[in-house]
Amino acid sequence: MKLIDYIKKNKLTQNKFALKSGLTRSAICRLIKCERFPTPDTMNKIELATLGQVTANDFLKQMQEKMTQYNTNEWKKMYNGR
Repeated sequence: MKLIDYIKKNKLTQNKFALKSGLTRSAICRLIKCERFPTPDTMNKIELATLGQVTANDFLKQMQEKMTQYNTNEWKKMYNGR
């Protein structure tokens, strides 16, 4: 499950989840936007706070989706001559 989906499903704010997990709100925001990949310590805190509903594999899958989208968009720019 994506972290944002867990937060929405449990009717939390990013700030409330940050407090629950022991992380900062800005760290949660960066993780949701795939601007950062969680360190092992951060991932452990997230897994504990979500009771295992959000795992490292979920972040890996989300990053892979983002990379695929990025690569597709870059290919389209090159193909269209932009």
